[in-house]
Amino acid sequence: MVALGPVLGFLMGSALLSQWINIGHTEIPNGITTNDPRWIGRWWAGFLVSASSLTILSFFLCTFPDKLPRDINQTEESIDVSQSTNSICALGQAATRRHTLPKITNPTQCTFLCRISKIKDIFTSVTDLLMNFTYLLIVLINSVESILVVSFTTFMVKYIESVFNLSSSLSSILTGSIVVPAAVLGTFTGGYLVRRFHMGILQCIKMILIACSISWFGLIALLFLKCKSTTIYQGDTYCSKSCHCSSHVYEPICYQEEITYLSPCHAGCTFVNGSDYSNCTCLPIGRPIRSGSCQNICVTETFLFLSILFVVTFFQTLMATPQLIIILRSVQHELQSFGLGLENCIMKILAQIPAPILFGIIIDDQCLFWSQATCDRRGSCFIYNGDRLPSTLFGTAIIIKAISFFLLTILLIVTIRRHKIPNDFSSRPSPPVPSTLPCQEQEDPLIISAL
Repeated sequence: MVALGPVLGFLMGSALLSQWINIGHTEIPNGITTNDPRWIGRWWAGFLVSASSLTILSFFLCTFPDKLPRDINQTEESIDVSQSTNSICALGQAATRRHTLPKITNPTQCTFLCRISKIKDIFTSVTDLLMNFTYLLIVLINSVESILVVSFTTFMVKYIESVFNLSSSLSSILTGSIVVPAAVLGTFTGGYLVRRFHMGILQCIKMILIACSISWFGLIALLFLKCKSTTIYQGDTYCSKSCHCSSHVYEPICYQEEITYLSPCHAGCTFVNGSDYSNCTCLPIGRPIRSGSCQNICVTETFLFLSILFVVTFFQTLMATPQLIIILRSVQHELQSFGLGLENCIMKILAQIPAPILFGIIIDDQCLFWSQATCDRRGSCFIYNGDRLPSTLFGTAIIIKAISFFLLTILLIVTIRRHKIPNDFSSRPSPPVPSTLPCQEQEDPLIISAL
């Protein structure tokens, strides 16, 4: 059911982007089509649909009770354990590794203990988790991988549209039909492999390392897949300098499906009547000219790109379940939920917030022509450099993937060494164990044991 949301989102986005921004306007200005960079889809409608759906669903959530009723078949012993665990802040008890649970005599004592240990035990738990080298490394690896996931999810539609000369609606459909099924299949396969082979931490790390290597080579292959377009975007030329063409007016015309001029003025056309351009001093007389950008759609390169993108997405999401298993098995049982929450915070700070900004700057740096929103600031980008954009975008992705691979190698070496140390000690003869333990060394049933 979780995968159904992105599928519906991509389909709805494609349908809305294929409609003009204003409702009720059947006539599109200047004959702009969906393939034109000046096309503005109905982007705002998606926010209204999403906000309305969330508002309606929130009313259904309000009908749920504050507390779910207990199972009538629950044993009395499990109820006592639950009450003793919930009687004091579980987080604070987890942070103090071998502290015994105090006996709660009244509710006032429970509230007092929770207030005292609240802030101190949170910092103690954070320190314990960050001092766990395995946990720290896998969180950093997840953050690095999350940079690629967030960036590609945000900008892949724009990339396909710019590099392969497709419309925004078609790019949205292709991205959704490739990324979402690959992500679902990769996550399911990763969970199945972990369960099927009963993988421990070391096996999960090896599996992640293999998946990371395959996706790395896939990114290298995507670096070289692009449309070999002969389109040349011409600005001021020697034949149009006397026209004093505006650098902020974008009305492209195509000459023989090879050269796109920013406007009829840049082609030296002194007479424009609708789509009829004449007396163009920069062009030979009698050659065909049409309105709009030159389109050069390469089917083979597009198919190969989408196929490799499916493989990269599959192995990228294949690592999700093993990464989760490593986190859960590398920390104490009582700190597992807190560890997952801390991981989520670190990923947002290191990856999910700065990643769109970083890749947005990289993509904007390849813009060839900006629109002008006001007199002193630029607007949106009409044209991207389709020749340099793949090397810039995927070159950055390959470097980020190399960092993840380096951290995985360190984690693998550390884990192998930790597995060898117990084996060395197990080969030594163990001292005799007394049959009975002193009373003060007997295990207290109230001691929290680290799993």
